Amino acid sequence: MKKVLEQRLRESRRLVILQLLNAMDARRMSGGLLASALRDMGMEAPADVLKGELAWLERAALVSLEDTPIGQTVTITARGDEHARGVVVEPGVARPELG
Repeated sequence: MKKVLEQRLRESRRLVILQLLNAMDARRMSGGLLASALRDMGMEAPADVLKGELAWLERAALVSLEDTPIGQTVTITARGDEHARGVVVEPGVARPELG
């Protein structure tokens, strides 16, 4: 039961990350701002967990990561945008509620 709950939390967190990025005009945000936004939404994760989720999303081609002098920047990809809007379904990411 615990493993199922943990998996659903990971999938939900991944969806929320995509939705947050999708809501930004620039389609990107800093890793620090993303962590703060997740905390504000009740989905706070330790830094290493968030780093792992972002790496997972990058491997799935849903976001791109860029290291900058002031930290990491996360940008949603076209595929990530499609999932966030419910156009496609990506295994390992919760499905958005449509409507």
